[in-house]
Amino acid sequence: MLGYRKRSFGRACMLLRRLRDNLEDLEALRELQKLLLHEVTRAEEKIRQLKSELRKITGAKDSAKVKRLGYLNNRIDGFRQCAYIWRCFGDAIAFLYLDRFSLKQCFYSTETPNPKQDAGFILGKEGLANELLLLKSALEHSVPAILVDLTNTIRHGDVCLLGGGDPCLIEAKLSKKMNRRGKRQKRSLEKLHTFYETDKCAGLRGIPEVQRRSHKTPEQTHIDVINECIREAMNGGHAIRQPEHGLYYFVATEKGPNLEECLKTLKPKNAFWTFFLNEHKANRTWAPYSPFTLSIDDSDHLWNFIRGNLFIYVFVEFDALRKIALDEGCEATVDPDDGEYPLRIQTPEGGPLCISSNMLARIGLEFMSPGWIVRCSLETFGVG
Repeated sequence: MLGYRKRSFGRACMLLRRLRDNLEDLEALRELQKLLLHEVTRAEEKIRQLKSELRKITGAKDSAKVKRLGYLNNRIDGFRQCAYIWRCFGDAIAFLYLDRFSLKQCFYSTETPNPKQDAGFILGKEGLANELLLLKSALEHSVPAILVDLTNTIRHGDVCLLGGGDPCLIEAKLSKKMNRRGKRQKRSLEKLHTFYETDKCAGLRGIPEVQRRSHKTPEQTHIDVINECIREAMNGGHAIRQPEHGLYYFVATEKGPNLEECLKTLKPKNAFWTFFLNEHKANRTWAPYSPFTLSIDDSDHLWNFIRGNLFIYVFVEFDALRKIALDEGCEATVDPDDGEYPLRIQTPEGGPLCISSNMLARIGLEFMSPGWIVRCSLETFGVG
């Protein structure tokens, strides 16, 4: 779907690279958002045109029109995917400036544990002009900022200021009068601001009190290893890396082996979790994790991943997670069928520590070290 937009894709990668090299390059930040706004609204316009045609033939029973219905629905989904990919570049901007764990809060409702519904179309949005003026003002005052609707992850506010480690979310209201929805949004922003300013908040996401603590141990990822693995796969058809005990990266092109052949090569000793990253991309379920537009360094490799010509798998053995806990003097059990807290650790003090599936998903989607995740969780719990 992005095939005929490769020029825009190349420019987006170039501007993102400039920004990675220099976060004070606000001209690159401005130009990248201008490009993303153009491409997202272009995709939205295509969707509206296709939906208009779709409505005219919905309910048709003759074979030609039924075939046309299928074609139109596929095209609509393709343009939705297109808009999603462009917003992944917006996510990359946010994750360059802000702490990944702080950004997670912007993805969820402040009232429930569920993700907040996204804002929908930018095209024709009431108040967009005000949001753009606010964005322009921030950049002119040398404050990095992003239009929230250009991201998949940030779902509160209209403009997010990026000057500190935490998001600063701002609503651009059309009038001083506030309806029920506006009041609800105001309460949500107040909760988030309280959390960011005090490191705690009562009732956030329905939890009596949420607190955050900083990690003493520096964050550890294997971004360099996965990019090395991708480079080798692009040259030879496939590649395998084992950055830690029980952790495997497998990357293949269309010329490489299939998954079954890969598993024979890996020969994992124990049961394992599989993260198939192409599936998360195709299903648009990557947020609120650091996006692939930031993890995959080379623009040609990123292009091939987006186009579905590059397949990325991450495997982690259950026993490897248990061994990390054991090395820290704890017992651990893994239940892959527990969708909420699959890893449970019994500490020497007797208290159970439960590590959520959301946290463990960072092993696959952010190429984060399993050892770092388990040890930092224990550290937060006061162990070690």
